[in-house]
Amino acid sequence: MDLKSIHDIFTSRILRIPSYQRGYSWSNSETGDNVKAENLKKIKGELIDLWNDIINIPQGKWHYTGLLTLVGVKDCEYPWLPRYKQFAIVDGQQRITSILILITVMLEKAEKLGIEFGIREGDTTIRYLHIEKDGLYAYIFGYDQDNPSDKFFRQHILGLDGVEDDSRESVYTENLKNAKSFFEKMVSQYLKESDNEEQCLQELFDRVTGGLRFNEYILPEDLDEYVVFETMNNRGKPLSELEKLKNRLMYLSDKFEMKADNSESSSSEYFTIAQKQDLIDSINKGWITIYQALGANKKSPLSDNNFIKAHWITYFDRYNRSESNAHAIHLFNEYFTLERVYEGLLTANDIRHYVKSLQSCAVIWNKIHYPRFFEAHEDNIKSSILGLHRVGFQASFKPLVLAALRQTNASDYLPMIQALESYAFKVFDVSDRLSHTGNSRLYRRAPRVYYSNISAQDAYNEIENQTKDYYVFLFFKNQMQNIHEARGSKGFYGWSGIHYFLFEYDSFLRDKNLTSTHASKINWQDFKDKNTIEHIYPQSAALSYDQYCKGEDTPEKKLAYQKIQQKWSAFEDYTPDQKLRLCNSLGNLLAISHSDNASFSNDQFDHKVDQSNKGPGYKARGYRYDSMSAQIVANRYLDWTPETIKERGLSMLTALLIMIGETTDKLNEEEALVILGLEFMINNNVQQLVEEN
Repeated sequence: MDLKSIHDIFTSRILRIPSYQRGYSWSNSETGDNVKAENLKKIKGELIDLWNDIINIPQGKWHYTGLLTLVGVKDCEYPWLPRYKQFAIVDGQQRITSILILITVMLEKAEKLGIEFGIREGDTTIRYLHIEKDGLYAYIFGYDQDNPSDKFFRQHILGLDGVEDDSRESVYTENLKNAKSFFEKMVSQYLKESDNEEQCLQELFDRVTGGLRFNEYILPEDLDEYVVFETMNNRGKPLSELEKLKNRLMYLSDKFEMKADNSESSSSEYFTIAQKQDLIDSINKGWITIYQALGANKKSPLSDNNFIKAHWITYFDRYNRSESNAHAIHLFNEYFTLERVYEGLLTANDIRHYVKSLQSCAVIWNKIHYPRFFEAHEDNIKSSILGLHRVGFQASFKPLVLAALRQTNASDYLPMIQALESYAFKVFDVSDRLSHTGNSRLYRRAPRVYYSNISAQDAYNEIENQTKDYYVFLFFKNQMQNIHEARGSKGFYGWSGIHYFLFEYDSFLRDKNLTSTHASKINWQDFKDKNTIEHIYPQSAALSYDQYCKGEDTPEKKLAYQKIQQKWSAFEDYTPDQKLRLCNSLGNLLAISHSDNASFSNDQFDHKVDQSNKGPGYKARGYRYDSMSAQIVANRYLDWTPETIKERGLSMLTALLIMIGETTDKLNEEEALVILGLEFMINNNVQQLVEEN
C-alpha cells in the first residue's frame, strides 16, 4: 500500500479531472445560513464528514482518507515545466477536489492574517494552486479545459482567472460554491474558538496537507483509463454497508492508544502492538466467514445490507420505525465513531464482541434463508424454518429467529418459530392484514431473546397473544366475499394463502391416511415456483365463447369450444359468472406434484384421473398417481360436477377451520357457501364428508 500525504501528491505534479468524469457532487444536508455552530450535529453529508475527520486527527497522527487512482498523461499542458508530470484522476476526484477547496480557503485566511505556510513567500501557492513564469500560468489542479466546470472552478473557487466569466453553471458548480462557503464558515469558526489564530491555522494546514493519507495507485500505461473508470464507477456496485463497516472497524482499530509490550499498564484504553494486530486479524477472519456465509448460495447470494440491518435490530435494541435508515445512521454516525474511541466510550473489546456476533450470526442467517445448509442433527429446526418459508418468511420474523437460533438451547424455541408460522397465515392470509402488522413488536422482541431476557416459553406465549390481537375471522369472511365479487376475480385461486393451504391440506390428508410413500409427496419448491395448482373443472371450459375465441371467431375455434363444453356438460345450465366461480372455488383447486399434468388440463374428468382411460398407448399417469389430494379425488368421485365442487369445498373449508383453531361449527352451510363463492347453490343440499377425509 503506497500511502501518500496531500503534500506528496502535489509535489511536481499537474492533476486534472478528465472530462468523462461526472461533476462535483459532494454536499451536506444543510447549506447557506443553516450552517451554524449550533446546527453542526444535525448536518449530514460528505463535507461535514471530511471536516470532522480532519479536526479529529491527533497531534502527530494521520488519517486514512481513501483510494486515489491516477493515470499518466503523455503530453503535459505546460511543456515549459519539464520537471512536472501530469496525471488524470480516475478515482478519488471528489475527495481531492474538496481538500483543494479547503486549502484555498486556508490560503485566503493566511493572506488576511499576513502569514505564510511555506518557508518562502509563494511556496504554498506554487505547490497547490498555480505557477507563474514570464507571464505564463500553470494551474496545478483543475478540470480538463473542455469540462463545463473548469472556468468556474478557476475563477470562483481558486480566484485565479481574470478573464470574462463565460463558465456554464450547473448543479455541479452550485455544489462547488456551496463547498467553499461551508469550509469558509468551518475555518472561521475553528479559528474563532482558538487563542492564537495564526498558530491554529498553521496546525490545521499541517493536518490537511500532512495528516490526510491516500492509498495512491498509478495505473500501468498499457491500461485504457476509460475502461478502468467505467469498471470502477459504472459497472461495479457501490460499497455495501458491510464493506464500509469493515473499513470503519479497521480504521478505528488503528486509533486505540498504544503501550509498550513490557508496560505494566492495565488500562483497557491501551493495548500492545500484538493486541492491536490480533484485533485487526479477528476483523479480517470474521469478514471471511461473513462473506462465505452470505455468498454460500452462489446463484443467489444474500444481501449484505439486509443482514447488517437485521443484526443491528437484534444486537443494539434500538429499532425505531419512524427513522429511515436508522441502523446505518446509528452504526456509522453514532456508535462506531472516532470521537467515541478518543472519549473511551468505544473499546477494542466492544469491536471484538460485535465482530464475533456478526460472524456467528452470518452463518445462522445463511441457514434460515437456505435451510439446506442446516446440519443433519438440526432436522427439527430445519423443518420449522421450512414452514416459515412456505407461509412467507416475513422480514420482521428474521431478527427474532436469528436471535433464537443463536441460543445454546435453540431447539427450545421451536414452538415460538412454529407460532410465527401460524401468525403469518392467520394474520396476513386469513385476516388479510397489511404486511407490516405487528412489525415493531416483533423487532423489539428480538434483542430480548438475543440477550436471554425472556425465556423460550415466554417468547412463544407472546407470539400466541400477538396472534390473538390481530387475527379476526370476520375479516376472512369479508375478504372472501370481496374476492369473489371483484371484476375479473380469480376467487380462491387469487387468494394469498392458497399455495400454503393446499400444501398443508395435502400433508394433513397424508397424515390422516397414514401415508409415507415418497411418490405422493409434493415438493414445495416445485409446487410454488411452477404453480402446479390444478383446476379440475378447467379454466378454458368456464370461459364464454367470446372469451375463448379472443376475437378469432373461426369454425375451428367454434368446434374446439363445443368439444370442451361437451366434456363438461354438467356445467351447461350455469351462467358464465357462476361457471367462473365454480372454476375458482376452493373445492375445484387441486395441489398436484407433477407439472406435466398441465398437458391434459383440458381433458375430461376420467382422463384427468388416469390417462390410460384414453385407450391403448397412453401411459398410466394422472390424479391416481399424484399427490394424496389428487388420489383421494380420483378414488372418491366418478364424475366431476358443480355438486362435487360444492361438496369438496365444504370439506376443505372445515379442514381450514381446524387449521386456524376454530371449531368446525363456526359456519353454517349458508355462510360457508358464501365464503366459497357458491351462494347460488345454497338451496342444493350437500352432506359434508369431513369424517371421510
